[in-house]
Parts: sequence; structure tokens; C-alpha cells
Amino acid sequence: MVHRLASAALALLLLASLAVAEEPRRLPPPNKASVVDDAVTPTVYQPLFGVACEPGDDPLTPRYEVGAVFDKGVFIRGVDPQRDPYSLYVGARLQLRHTGFTRTADEWTDSAGNTREVRNRNNFDAERVRINFQGTAVDPNLSYYFILDGDSDGQSNVDMLFYAFTYKFDDALQLRVGRWKAASDREWLVSSRFLTLADRSMATEYFRSGITDGLWLLGDLGDGWRYEASLSNGLRSSTRRGFEYDDNLGVAATIYHDPLGDFGPDLIDYACSPAPLVRYGASAAFDKTDDRSDAGFPLGDNNFVTISDGTQLSEVGALGPGARVVSDRIMKASLDFGMKYRGWFMSSEWFFRSIQDISATAPIFVSQIDDHGYRLDTGVFIVPKRLDVIGRVSHVSGPFGDSYEYAAGSNYYWGSGTTDGKLNDRISKLTFDVTYVDGSPVTSPLNDMVAGDRGVLFRTQVQIGF
Repeated sequence: MVHRLASAALALLLLASLAVAEEPRRLPPPNKASVVDDAVTPTVYQPLFGVACEPGDDPLTPRYEVGAVFDKGVFIRGVDPQRDPYSLYVGARLQLRHTGFTRTADEWTDSAGNTREVRNRNNFDAERVRINFQGTAVDPNLSYYFILDGDSDGQSNVDMLFYAFTYKFDDALQLRVGRWKAASDREWLVSSRFLTLADRSMATEYFRSGITDGLWLLGDLGDGWRYEASLSNGLRSSTRRGFEYDDNLGVAATIYHDPLGDFGPDLIDYACSPAPLVRYGASAAFDKTDDRSDAGFPLGDNNFVTISDGTQLSEVGALGPGARVVSDRIMKASLDFGMKYRGWFMSSEWFFRSIQDISATAPIFVSQIDDHGYRLDTGVFIVPKRLDVIGRVSHVSGPFGDSYEYAAGSNYYWGSGTTDGKLNDRISKLTFDVTYVDGSPVTSPLNDMVAGDRGVLFRTQVQIGF
């Protein structure tokens, strides 16, 4: 009898345990409080079993969430940034471009006496194929940003275009360490996602700084004032090895003011501003290169510099028969002004550059080269947030000649990305432009110009980003 009662009790206990095991675990609903501005509500993942590591911890309380945000990509991040200051956003962007060029001159002769053919072109290429990684780590005020970049011009190689850590002490002071743009020239500092036409102007490509390694200070000073300054290996040094440098550093700084309200990240008036917006600013940069010809590096960081007819400064014979420039000092500055109102926009910039203290391996006929130039872009949305028309002119002038660019084009914004429920996809677009080039002073794979070009350039580009 005792055995039968024990067996019955054991059977009842087993049935009860099975009933409990089959009952589903109820998890708390996803946390939506931290994603008010997200285009896609994130999904919260919580393991079925958890252990409270500290007094008061609830093993069923979500600590991390995953989802997607327009213009930043997919993410995983801590629900409470103060407790779990780790986040990772992964995004991507692709520019596919067709370029056609019809020449109006057969050849050009540079300052070194070399005659080169001006060639017609007709090709497809991938201009920017990028994957972005950004987020926070260790401390909620410490952010990171990495960009992997590949394109057809780079022989389909993928490289680390940018990498940086930024610590925010407060709004007025942030410190960035890594590889970034030297802090000079307004159109250059605008992200290539938001350019007015297929790429930057001829004048910007001639005068601009580049990507380099170093330190940056930046911040918001209040009342619409923002600044950025860099101390780096040079003005354009990201492709050089450490032992190729001399013992000089490049310095650059920019400042701008938005007196009537936030001007926004781009130059066009995508938001159709109901009241006028204005931005004005200034940039300056200095770089010094010393003779390292004894180590096999004749011009250090400044191999990218060209003079106003398109001749590379480091080319033998550019400034005198048989002479190769081995050292110089570069000072440059720019002033910029832009405005937006009801779909209309205007963006302008004036450039000045002085190359001084030039030394070479043989006598040269100049000791200082002063160049100046400008760019002007203007346009209007004829269909709000969908279709615009834009015109551009830019000019480069120097002792070796003058160059002009005249362009017109249009952007169709076909994306559907939103912020706060409102259409805000300034990235996904189809661009077509036509440019007349009268003597390009620079070779730039980015804007499809070759030094000495005279003719008509056609570009059609589709850009996709998330």
C-alpha cells in the first residue's frame, strides 16, 4: 500500500513538472523609449536564462537591442548607454557612375615641355564603395568611426579610408585621434554623400587639402559658431609611410557661423527652409616640406601639388630646365558663403594658395607661386525633396595659366528613408550633369578630370546608401 501511494505521488509530481515546463516564458516588451527617432523599431533580444551579477539586477530586463536607423544602418546597442556604453552601427554606400568626355583639343603641353594627348573617354566605374562602422565604446562620450573604401580607380583594392576615436568633453571641446580630413576648405569638408552634382568642383579639387593622420579639436561654441582644427603629418599624407616624412607637421583650421539657424549637413536646400538660412566661414592651412632627396623622397608630402596649367610641382623641369623641386612652404586660405530659402540655394567659396621658399636641384625661374580661384553653385528644387536643377562655375588662376569649369545638372532623389516619419533621404539619388572644361589644372579620379582636359564631360551617377 505504501509503495502504491508513493508511486501515485511521484506520477502527480512528474505531471505537474511537465505542465510547468510547457508554459511559455513571458518576456518584457521591446524597449521603445530610446528609439523615438529611429526609422525602424528595434527588436530586443534577451536570453531565456540570466544571472543577476549585481544587487538589483533583473535577469529578464533587456540590456541590448538590435534594429536599423535611417542613414546609420543596422545596429546593436545598449538600452541604457550609461550602464552599457557599447554600440555598433554598420552602414554602406555605393556610387555607380558612367563618364563620357568629348575633347575640343587634341593635346596639351605642360610647363616641363612634355606634350600629352587629350583623349576621349567613355566608361563605367564604381567611384565610392564604402562600408561604415561607427558607435560608442568604453565610455558613452567616446565614439569611433571606421570606413572601408574601394573603387574602380584604385584597381578594386579596399583600404582603410578613415579611422578615428573622438572623445567629447563637452559641446565646445571634442578631441579626435586617427585619420581624417585636414580641417580646411568648406566643400571638401562636406560629406561626398551630399555634393550638389556628381562630384566636387574643379577649383576645390585643385586647392583642397586631403586625408591625413593626426589630432583634431572641434566643437560647438554656441550661437551658431562651430570650429575644427587639425595637427597632422601633412595636408595630404594618408598614402605615405612614416619613414618618408620629414620632421614638420601640417596645421589646418576652419570656422563657420550659422546666424539664422542650423544650416544643415549639405549645401542644397533639401528641407525647403521656410525662412532664410545663411552660413559663412573661413579656412586656413600651412604645410612645410624639407629636402629629403638624400633618402629618395624629393618632395615629401607635397607630391600631390600641381601648378595652374596642371603640371605636377615635383615633375622635373616644371620650374626650370632639369630642376626638381625638393622643398617648399605652402600657405592657403579660403572664404565661403552659402544661403538657403524655400528650395533655393547658393554656395560659394574663394581660394588662395601661396607656395614659397621653393628650392630645387637646379636653378628655377620663380621663387614664389600665388594662385587664386573660386567656385559658385546655385540651384532650386522644382519638385520638393525629389527633383532639383543646379548650375556651377569654377575658376583657377595662376602665373602658369587660367582654367574654367561651367556645369549644369539635376538630381532625382528616389529614396524613401524617413526621420520622425518625414521623408529625409538626401542620399539615394540619380545625378546627371554636363560640364565644359577649359584646361583642367588637376588630375582627379574623383571628379573625372585629367590635367590639360579641354572639352565636354558627361556624368551619370546613381548613389545608394543606408
